[in-house]
Amino acid sequence: MRFAVFLSAFALLTSAGCGAVVAGQAVPAPAAPSSAAPVSGPKPAGFGKVVAYASRIGGTGTGAPLSQADRQSWDAAQQTAAVQAIDCTPGRPDPLAGHDDRSLPLVTCGQTDDTAYVLEPEFLPGSEVADATAGYDQQRGQWVVNLTFKSAGTKSWADFTSKNLNQQVAFVLDSRVLSAPNIQVAILDGTTQITGKFTEQRARELARQIRGG
Repeated sequence: MRFAVFLSAFALLTSAGCGAVVAGQAVPAPAAPSSAAPVSGPKPAGFGKVVAYASRIGGTGTGAPLSQADRQSWDAAQQTAAVQAIDCTPGRPDPLAGHDDRSLPLVTCGQTDDTAYVLEPEFLPGSEVADATAGYDQQRGQWVVNLTFKSAGTKSWADFTSKNLNQQVAFVLDSRVLSAPNIQVAILDGTTQITGKFTEQRARELARQIRGG
């Protein structure tokens, strides 16, 4: 799965390709344990920084059973073990399915491919997306997804993209990664364009998933 994100001024953010392990630091433990309790129901799409990812042919891992605690640990060794064990076969149901605690790290899979990810806690909730629409970009000759954020979301997005150049950001829905573009420029105005050689159907579906419609 390959995605890219663009500024409204057409500054390019290219996505790191799937198919290799990317070196990444484990997320450091917080100074004090999080007081947030896991949310019991599915939540709208959210955004989290990608710490590391790995792609496996066929998607299967070791098959070792994984609890929510295994997949949402701050411990680097436990994160690595979860990445090695998680089954990312495309189409396989996720037992966590939107019941993750977004104040914690998350080991999860791509929604439509066999990539396993380690994500930092959510930094921007999907409720801060003002709109997400599919459109055909005549200049590039391809279908794209256009995002706009609300006021607070625009500020958070600008801060994150400014501080995380050359890092990946994951768009997450139901505990799965919808896309994970690489940031190459700061996006300050809250207007973002995602490209990925989409079909019209996939662009419209991705836009619907991100806006929660």
